[in-house]
Order: sequence, then structure tokens, then C-alpha cells
Amino acid sequence: MAAQDVEQVVKAPPLVANGGLNMSHIFNYSPDSVSRLEPYSYYLSGNFNTTLFGVVNLPLSFAYTNNQVTANLPQPFNRFSLSPSYRWITTHMGYGSMTFSPYTLSGHEFFGGGVELKPENGFRFAALYGRFRKALEPDSSVYEPMYRRMGGGFLVGYEGDNMDVSVNLFKASDQVGSLDLREEQEQPMSAPAENVAGSVVLSYRLANGFSVMGEYGLSAINHDIGRADSLSGDFGDHFFTSHGDVTVHHAFKAAVAQSTSLGRIGATYERVQPNYQTFGVYYFTNDFENITANLATTLFKRISVALDAGYQRDNLEGQKTSTGKRAIYSANVSAPVSDRLSLGLSFSNVQSYMHIRDIYDEVTRSNQYQNLDTLSFTQLNLSSSLNANYVLRTTEQQRQNLNFAFSYQEASEQQEDDRRYVGSRIYNTMLSYLFSLTPTRFTAAATVNHNQNNMPEMNMHVLSYNLSLQKVFAEQFRTAFTGTYSSTFNDDGGVADILNFRLTGGYSLKKRHNFNVSLAMVNNQAKRGHSTSYSANLSYSYIFDMRLLRTNKKFGFEGNF
Repeated sequence: MAAQDVEQVVKAPPLVANGGLNMSHIFNYSPDSVSRLEPYSYYLSGNFNTTLFGVVNLPLSFAYTNNQVTANLPQPFNRFSLSPSYRWITTHMGYGSMTFSPYTLSGHEFFGGGVELKPENGFRFAALYGRFRKALEPDSSVYEPMYRRMGGGFLVGYEGDNMDVSVNLFKASDQVGSLDLREEQEQPMSAPAENVAGSVVLSYRLANGFSVMGEYGLSAINHDIGRADSLSGDFGDHFFTSHGDVTVHHAFKAAVAQSTSLGRIGATYERVQPNYQTFGVYYFTNDFENITANLATTLFKRISVALDAGYQRDNLEGQKTSTGKRAIYSANVSAPVSDRLSLGLSFSNVQSYMHIRDIYDEVTRSNQYQNLDTLSFTQLNLSSSLNANYVLRTTEQQRQNLNFAFSYQEASEQQEDDRRYVGSRIYNTMLSYLFSLTPTRFTAAATVNHNQNNMPEMNMHVLSYNLSLQKVFAEQFRTAFTGTYSSTFNDDGGVADILNFRLTGGYSLKKRHNFNVSLAMVNNQAKRGHSTSYSANLSYSYIFDMRLLRTNKKFGFEGNF
């Protein structure tokens, strides 16, 4: 391996660079009323990747715009990121995101640095540290004040032929001194907090197609480290402030699967305690228990079938005033009926049972028949769809396709002592026709769509027609036109008519310079008033690649600029 690496370094170009720039100008105008959109905005973005001697990669990306909501947002829009790599070593600098586990760190953006090591022997290591949230001063009249949040963590693991194992740990803490708080500060704000979360993942695979996987996660949060700082602590408080308002929660997930010549069957169990949270995830769902089973197989070598069934419940520890239980069933079938016709079917049925526990009513009722009208109800969410695609004609000169889709959704609820139907039914029907001329690179598509929503109070309909035309001239110039008319009406008559026209054009120069223009008009004729808006988008993009070569002990550049 070392000799091959040296040979690669000697023969590889000393420098290879590629990337691109994009600049967009957006204009908006509305003569009827004050538009919520900015009259003018521009966006500048770019990405560059440089490779040294074929082994060191230095990627860089950035984005900038004048249309910022506010300069005091926790994360700014204008940013940059740099991720150089060498063989199995990758580093991250600037704005980026990394993932350890859904229970600890998963996709949360940070500003700082990180490293990932993935050698060929199966060893895995990752680490990061940076700012997960900017400080937001209390003088903001729109956003709640927030402390600056710093965090870091690491992951150590091994990936083998039959077994994978990893351990990860993540910690994030609010900086108490990051805000200039005044004694007379009356704006509500959250107390500074600290979080330590970790998980262990183990998976094992057998040669006969059987696999098993398990993960255990733990998260500890101190909800007020500002108050805890005044308390005495021991050596462990340097890692996590254990004094104060501390809560510890657990999560667990296990899955088994078996693959055979007939298909694949599996089952999954997941349980997350109430109030389980981690600062390394933007949104997290807790207080639930899931049991699911799935089956995927192919019948007669043509029909693909996927079946799923599951059961979910919440309020695991009886802390909430309501308890929900859900049963989920779904099926998906797809089959090429012939060389021209293909069909797809899907069905999903989610039935939920909700028990609302009013504490006052429960402690004051004198018998089991009292206060029954608001305690329990059942919800039903049902959806089904049908999709059919038929090839009318296909030759070297032209192609014609016809596509039909129908979907049905039902959402309803029913109380124990009231059998009246309360809910909505949604029907959506779509029919489209596609026509293309291959030699002239012309494409036309027409679509009719009808949406019907039946509710207990009224019925709502949306009928829309769409026409799109595309044409490419001489490989460099392309145009497109899209027109849409949509009419919304109910039992009492029309509600709104919307007309949308869009014309786009693009020109490519030497396959490196791309110019694009887009003009759009939206006219809204509604009962509450009429409005018309116009927009234009002008954009330019540039793509380049170059390399520094060594020939006869001399250096020379080659590439496209």
C-alpha cells in the first residue's frame, strides 16, 4: 500500500481544481398592495475543490445574500465551510454538521471544527467542537434572548464484516457570561442549561441473512446551571454540573431482520422515555413506544409487495392528561402489467385511540358513569392511492405517455357515546399527457387536476389546468413556458381564481458560462380582493476545472476556464 501511494503521488497532477460561482438577482413588484417580498435581493454562492497530488482534498463553499432577516439571528445566513481531506482523514472547518446518533448528535449545524478518521482496517473515529448557537441579547423585540451554546463530542467505533460497534458522547453547555443581563431585565427567557448525551450501538450479521441491531441512549440535562454555579461541586462537576435541576432519561431501539430468496422480513422495537432531549438535534420526539414489523417480497418475478404493521403508544409513565394509542397498517404493490402499462397501489390505515383524563373530573366524579362525554375518542386516518402509466407511442422520432393518479384520504374522529361522523374526506384526481419530439428536442405536457375536500360544514373544490412547453435550440439555448389556471369554489360559489404564467430562458456559452432569465406573473381574483404580482430572476453561473501537469520536467496548466 505504501508503494502504491508513493506511485500515485508521483504520477498524479500536483494541482487539480474545480468549482463554480452563481449570482442571482431577484426583482419583485406588486402594484395592488404592499408586497411581503423584498423588492430586490441578490444571492451569491460558490464552491471550490482543490486536490494536491491526488491525495489531499481542500473543498470550500460559501453563500452570501443581502436579504437577511436580522443580524441577531442565532445562526446567520451568510457562511462558509471548508472540509479538507487526506486519504482516510477528513477535517471540517467553519459551518458544518456531523451525525453520531439520533439520540445524541444528528445533523445540528455548528461553527467550529471537526475531524473524521476512516482507515481501511475498520476503525472509526470522529470528533468536533464548536458553537451550536449564537448569543441573542435581551434587547431584541422579536426573539427570546438566548445564551451562546458551545458543544463538542466524539465517536469511536469499528466496522467489520459481521459486526459493527460504536460508542459516542456529546456535550453542550450554555455560556452564562455570554449575555449582558441587567437587573431590571423583565423579558422572559430560558435559564442557561447543560446537556450530556451518549449512546452505544451494536449490530451483528450472519452469513444466512439474519441480522440484529441494538442501540441504547442516555441524556442528562441540567436545566439551570446558572443557579447550580453557586452550589459547591466535586471533581465531576468540571465535566457535567450535577448540582441543580438535573434530569436523566433513557432511550432504546432494537431490530431484527431475515433475508431469504423469497424476500425480507423484519421487526423493530423502540422506546423513548418522556422528556428525553438532546441539544444535538433540532427536533426530537419522546414519550413513545413503537413496535413494527415489515415484509418485502416479489411475486411471480414481476410484482413487488411491501407490507408494514405497527403499534404505537405514548404517556408511558402516566404523566400527561391524555393517552394515545395507534395501530398502523400499510401495503404497497407495484407491477409492470405489460411493456406499455405499469400500475402501482398503496394503502395505509392509522387508527388512534385517545383517552383524555381531566384531573378535576376524575377526582370529583362519584360513579363510573359520570363525565363520559369527553373522556375517550377514536381517530381514523386512512389513505389509498392508484397510479397508472401507459405508453401510447414510443419511436425514435417521438414519445407519448399518459399518466393517471387517484388518491383518497380520510381523517375522522368518533367519541364513545356519539356515533356521528366528524372528519373530512379528500379526493385527488390527476390526468396528464406528455408529448416529446426527440430530434427537435421539443416537449409538451398538459395536466388536469381536481381536488375535493368533503367536510361536515362544507365541500371545497380546486380545479386546475397546467400547460408546459420546452424547446432546446442548437444545444446552447433553451426556453420554457408554463401556464396554470386554478379555480377554487365551494357549495356557495367561487372563492378564488388564480392565473400563473412563467417564461424562462437559458443560454450556455462554452459549457462554462450559463445565463438564465425567468419572468413570472401571478393574478389572484378572490372574493376578498384582487392582486397581481410580477417577478424577474436573472442569474449567472460559471463552472471551471483546471490542473497543473508535469511534462518533461516542466509545469503547465490545462483545463477549461
